[in-house]
Amino acid sequence: SLCSIICLHQRLHRKSWIMARVKLTAGRIREFGPRQDQKQSFLWDTEVPWLAVRATQGAKVFVFQGRIQGATLRIKIGDCAAWDIDQARAEARHLQTLIDQGIDPRQAKAEQVEVERQAIEAAAAEAERQATEAERKSLVVSTAWQRYLEERQSFWGERNYRDHVAMARPADTPLPSGKRATPGPLAVLMPLRLCELSAPTLFAWLAKEAATRPAYAALAYRHLRAFLRWCSEQPDYQDLVDPAALLTKRVREAVPTVKTKDDCLQKEQLK
Repeated sequence: SLCSIICLHQRLHRKSWIMARVKLTAGRIREFGPRQDQKQSFLWDTEVPWLAVRATQGAKVFVFQGRIQGATLRIKIGDCAAWDIDQARAEARHLQTLIDQGIDPRQAKAEQVEVERQAIEAAAAEAERQATEAERKSLVVSTAWQRYLEERQSFWGERNYRDHVAMARPADTPLPSGKRATPGPLAVLMPLRLCELSAPTLFAWLAKEAATRPAYAALAYRHLRAFLRWCSEQPDYQDLVDPAALLTKRVREAVPTVKTKDDCLQKEQLK
């Protein structure tokens, strides 16, 4: 009948429109679009038969279509505005190569995405580790010294604790008497980073202190040596300090020799 002929003609016309196959060019892609009675249309490439442009209302994308294990597979490659034709053809050839090898491109893509995700997470973790390490290496002596005093206070007497506080007391600290305190012998080391307590640095510090207050310098040396031993036992500090820096021959020779005081009365002399 006439109606059957018209319907057959429309189906053939629609199929020829949907399955149009030409050599893709920028101009042809630009002019291509879906008919008003269709949700989408395809323009297939003659150079790479698995590649097509799929046009919908307001969008055009490159797609790949192939068959794997007897089933049709269609994958979006990318927007025509972002991909040029040569890139799309190369990607379509790559996808067909995977199918020829028995690999499902969807699975390969999922694995690639997972690898990239793990790489991003690993890079982020490494960046965080480096930032943490840089922050740890920036720790100054005063921070560790304060923690040292807090943890060891219960093991010391009141006088010993006060001596440790006075050792690192900065210049011009107000005293109960209203006077300004003289800086402790360790005060000059407090702003330094822990990793800067090297043998040359400690020698220069000790030589200067020994020249003006030898007995106090010798006591400060002993306190500092105990502090560095404590640091070497703490996970946060152990690789930032070198307790042996205070044991080099040059540093030990700079420690003042404190003679026993004999200008005092003995117990039996009190009367």
